[in-house]
Amino acid sequence: MSTGLPNSRQGRPARLSAGAAGNSTALVGLELLKAIAKAGRLMPLTEIAGAAGMSASRTHRYLSSLRHAGFVRQDPDTGRYEIGPATIDIAVAAMKSLDGGQNTVDAMRELTHRTGLCSYLCVWGSNGPTVIRDEMGDVRTAARMRIGSNLSLLTATGKIFLAWLPEELTRDTLKRDVDDWNRESPGASATVEESLRQRGRVRKSGVAKTQGMRNPAWTAFSAPVFDRAGAFRMALTVIGVSSLFDTRLNGPVASQLKASAGRLSLSVMA
Repeated sequence: MSTGLPNSRQGRPARLSAGAAGNSTALVGLELLKAIAKAGRLMPLTEIAGAAGMSASRTHRYLSSLRHAGFVRQDPDTGRYEIGPATIDIAVAAMKSLDGGQNTVDAMRELTHRTGLCSYLCVWGSNGPTVIRDEMGDVRTAARMRIGSNLSLLTATGKIFLAWLPEELTRDTLKRDVDDWNRESPGASATVEESLRQRGRVRKSGVAKTQGMRNPAWTAFSAPVFDRAGAFRMALTVIGVSSLFDTRLNGPVASQLKASAGRLSLSVMA
């Protein structure tokens, strides 16, 4: 499934700036692509137009051009839009420049094969942790993260970014994610302070975990990936049905994840 996972949230598309809207056709198209990518789901025309601050007719003209070029895809049944194959090709090319290319593909496939769990790789984007690659798991734990999906900093993946990125870079996103979580989850009482206090524990263990977030049946583990110079670059995550694997922080799945992240770190260029 593409959306609705416990560790995913719909991105909040940014509005076009007045300067960007008036100066460049290319920039307008890119802003529309960003809006669709951040949502991480099929979007109706009117919602895309609202996110971009454009009229529906003008948005439709741009989307038609993007669709013909393969940058967006329109669902034939609903008429809604999502990221198209040309955009995904660009994302894959960017991923290869970031993560060691085939070494990453091989490592993720091996991790998914060994654990039976979905695995995905995230980098820091303009809207927080952003999925750039995923591998499907066992049919019993079938889950899929849409390329371009944004993840909350309260997730296992998000905790890795909180632990290794500078606080000034994550501060605003964390405040937003805490507010979103408390508003959308009855009885929730997440705080920025508690999230920041977890950073030391995550750095010490080298792995972050969430269990039962959004969905009580799911558990996720995430680990950091560094480049050869030792700088943090990405988060590698596995997720699956809790009853089907060992969810202990010192269990075999967590250990296999950390080992895979460590091997990836050896192939990522500085």
